[in-house]
Amino acid sequence: MNDVRIKIADFVFYIANNKPKNSFLLEDIYKEFLSKETAHVTIHGHYYKNTDITLREEDKVFASKIYWDVYRVDGLPVFSLRMSGPGSDPYCISVFDPDFRNGDTYFLFRLPGEKCDDPLPNPLMFPLFHLLMISLLAQGHGVLVHACGIDDNGKGLLFTGSPSHGKTTIARLWKKDAVVLNDERIVLRQYNRRLYIYGTPWHGDYEKASPRGVPLEKVYFLRRAETNTIKKLGGTEAVSMLLSHCFFPYWDAKGMQFVLNFCDRVAKKVPCYDLSFIRNNKVVEFIRSSK
Repeated sequence: MNDVRIKIADFVFYIANNKPKNSFLLEDIYKEFLSKETAHVTIHGHYYKNTDITLREEDKVFASKIYWDVYRVDGLPVFSLRMSGPGSDPYCISVFDPDFRNGDTYFLFRLPGEKCDDPLPNPLMFPLFHLLMISLLAQGHGVLVHACGIDDNGKGLLFTGSPSHGKTTIARLWKKDAVVLNDERIVLRQYNRRLYIYGTPWHGDYEKASPRGVPLEKVYFLRRAETNTIKKLGGTEAVSMLLSHCFFPYWDAKGMQFVLNFCDRVAKKVPCYDLSFIRNNKVVEFIRSSK
């Protein structure tokens, strides 16, 4: 396909490229998120051409220390992707309007092993879509959380924790009893004073995801244990723990402040718990029966 609409957390992203005879690569998981609705965000891909955007060290606002960096050029946010570590030349540059509603992605050359008749790279290939979503949400809309989300008959349950603490395990234990939104990345948004969680395509080891959204009822911070126990958390502790599992727009000072304030509101509006659990399906009924 050479253009597509993808809906995530009630945002519709229109993605197109400048080569109408060529399609770009779209991972299978995105098929669950396809939409025909009017776009809120438009991204155009440009392939194997130079751009007049000059990336200067003094314009760098965030260095990831891996394969991407963030610049601010002429007042516009710019994401740069590299094939290797710091100091290497970028192969992809993506520039956005200040509100992240329009953007252009430039692929400067073909990737290693890429042939002329291969599908073109996605203009929102990893990690561009993540960076765009983090930045867009921070414009007063919500946050992206490192968490598993469950739709339990219309009740949204958010399970978050460090790697190996059980997010994917929770997804697998609930899959017969509820809808797993995602086991790795969940969007939190607020509408009309009510908080909602949404599935995203960016899953972990549980290779399924749902685009639906559901009102958030409870937040659980996971720990592996030999017994199922639950403890309600106070506001300050809950805010701190929630913040530790959010994706921050480190390149955007106002966005950072929004995420801090948003998580504070979440912890005040939604019951938060420390959940220690055994790795078996008894935890499902334990959670449902807990007050």
